[in-house]
Amino acid sequence: MQSNPMKQQNTVAASLRPVAFVYVAINLAVVALLISTVSPTLATAPVKAGSQEMASLR
Repeated sequence: MQSNPMKQQNTVAASLRPVAFVYVAINLAVVALLISTVSPTLATAPVKAGSQEMASLR
């Protein structure tokens, strides 16, 4: 015999559904932010002499 009637279980599920949607929306926003920060080209080209200064360890 069930201790909780079906009506109460449906109410809990209905109240948690918006929380799940907000959680998914926040995760998608974080993924979009992380993808937008990735450079489409990698910095693998050799650096020409004099075009960039290297930091010295003083």
